[in-house]
Amino acid sequence: MSEQEEDLIYRMYRLVGERWDLIAGRIPGRKAEEIERFWIMKHREGFAEKRRLHSRVRSKTSR
Repeated sequence: MSEQEEDLIYRMYRLVGERWDLIAGRIPGRKAEEIERFWIMKHREGFAEKRRLHSRVRSKTSR
């Protein structure tokens, strides 16, 4: 997922909740199942540390 797609998913989730078909409809080439899988992976505890590390790397490279 690109950073823009992730941003759109988060914003749409705040608006419509777990209506993956509506969210996927806003992202060309993505299916509802892909969006839901992405959301689950991002919010599982096992991936929390990886997400934090990835965020640190992104913030360092964007400076």
